[in-house]
Amino acid sequence: MGMNGYHGRIAWIDLTSRKMELRSVDEKDKLDFVGGASLGAAYLARMTTGGTHPLGPENPLIFMAGPFTATRVPASSRHAVISLSPLTGIYGEGNCGGNFGWQLKRSGLDGLIITGVASGPVAIVIDGNRIFFRDSPDLWGKDTFTVDARLKSEIDENAVTAVIGPGGENLVKFASISHDGRHTRSIGRCGLGAVMGSKRLKAILVTSRGTLDTPVADPFGLKASLKIALKNIQERLGVFGKMGTPGGVINYNSLGNLPVNNWRSGQHTAIAEKTTGTAMKDSIWVKRSGCKFCPIHCGRLVENPHGPFALDGVQEGPEYETLAAFGSLCLNDNLEAIAKANELCNRLGLDTISTGGVIAFAMECVEKGILFPKDFGGMNLSFGNAEAMVAMVEKIAFRDGEIPKLLGEGVREASRGIGHGSQEYALHVKGLEFPMHDPRFSWGHALSYSTSNRGACHLSSLSHPFEMSAFLPELGYNKPFAGRTAEGKVQWTIHLQHLMTILDSLSLCKFTILNNAVSLSTIKDWYCFATGQDMTVEGFMAQGERAFNLKRLINNRRGITRKDDILPPRMWTLKKKGEGFDFDVPPLFPMLSEYYDLRGWTEEGRPGKETLARLGLNEFFPKHDPIAPVSR
Repeated sequence: MGMNGYHGRIAWIDLTSRKMELRSVDEKDKLDFVGGASLGAAYLARMTTGGTHPLGPENPLIFMAGPFTATRVPASSRHAVISLSPLTGIYGEGNCGGNFGWQLKRSGLDGLIITGVASGPVAIVIDGNRIFFRDSPDLWGKDTFTVDARLKSEIDENAVTAVIGPGGENLVKFASISHDGRHTRSIGRCGLGAVMGSKRLKAILVTSRGTLDTPVADPFGLKASLKIALKNIQERLGVFGKMGTPGGVINYNSLGNLPVNNWRSGQHTAIAEKTTGTAMKDSIWVKRSGCKFCPIHCGRLVENPHGPFALDGVQEGPEYETLAAFGSLCLNDNLEAIAKANELCNRLGLDTISTGGVIAFAMECVEKGILFPKDFGGMNLSFGNAEAMVAMVEKIAFRDGEIPKLLGEGVREASRGIGHGSQEYALHVKGLEFPMHDPRFSWGHALSYSTSNRGACHLSSLSHPFEMSAFLPELGYNKPFAGRTAEGKVQWTIHLQHLMTILDSLSLCKFTILNNAVSLSTIKDWYCFATGQDMTVEGFMAQGERAFNLKRLINNRRGITRKDDILPPRMWTLKKKGEGFDFDVPPLFPMLSEYYDLRGWTEEGRPGKETLARLGLNEFFPKHDPIAPVSR
């Protein structure tokens, strides 16, 4: 077995031949890439070339747990899904919590690598140490809640599922993978649900009959450290747990971080007050929810049995990103409509961030006289029209109409297809729609969005909390780093990118490091207790640096260079002003030059020879790979 923290087994499943085999995990890979998204990236780099089509049978779909998964490390019931993204054409990655990763690891597996295309709709069932296929034409076309309930009633009521909805079946480029039924946790970003749909893989079910503990090198040392850490988490994140991310809406509105009117307006207090966490708690809130063995419980269940936006029973409610995407971004103040749009995205299998982004883009096209009600079946898709906004979610998922079908390609491709200057209204980086944090508020995000390996991604660095209240003394930062300060911001952003990469490798929820609840040294100690490896903080961060550069190499292979490390025009031409703030546009280009120098990348944005040698990545250098036939 080698290093502790792993079972040392990955299930390789070929859907074309319907064959499965268990393969060991290389010991060097465990040390170099740890697990989770980073280990998945190593497999992806070896299994694809610059010419691999994201929706082709040769593109692998990789589910990967980490060495912390299914241990008693708090907030570690997580897993990653890795593949080439059909939305961006480059490296794709999604991370989520819930119960799926925990139960997969309890089944004795560190991950799944799925290739090929099934001859018809199929589900994979992992039942303890047995893996088998369930032919599933009866599930094709069904929503994720229905499929989750049916598979559980048929096989194991306590099982966990990963399911695609019609969005994934219809190859919507930002289709998601929904886990845990009504208690939805989504692999939302990058359209990995469409990869699953292209393989005709409707669902994966993992039964509750897996009972294998994750082997830990020093269980007593880990237990003692966790006892202290749990107390800190409960004390420092208790308030956050009570409200979760929805509480950020009103705060970010006042600070200038909330997206408004497709990123044109600075502030909208009236909408923020009606769509923030307290408004939810006073109306549709039922109770808190959380992932397996998580002491934070930042989720929430909601219910709304009445009215035009009635929900189908109690279910997981919208997070901050969803509240902003279907709220202020679309100038919608109807909280019940946001909850309904959230339900439809979960049931039909769409990323709420990208869906809100493409709808806001379409609304601006309507405002500017580029699109008309006839393009949407007679609907007036104007800003603030909650009914039309909710209806568009279904139209996109089912590819219902020429323009909704085009919107299902994402804002980059939609703006190219629509033309007439609509590219100005398409907010994305490398094809991935903006998350709901403004790079004019956070210059760390300005740089991180531009250089993130999956496109516009706030989780690549999680800059904004560390510019507001959090800090990292072990990396030399003894106070928060002011959001619109350029000096030193580049090195700081690089450090955060490495740290977030290692958290996604372990797999550990990023919320644990907010409010200084858990220190980097403590997380490093947990890694040592779990795996038995002796590691310094510097060595720990080097693992994050190695994986970040590996993902960049995959993107270089796909044609990504300096030309792609850029924000959309609105972010370098339009200042953001509101009551109490007046933000200039970020100085991206000088920061980008410094970023390349500090990373040891070439002028074109490629890791240099010395960087490759120092990080041990020569194996992955794209010597003669063809450039991917992906439009950019």
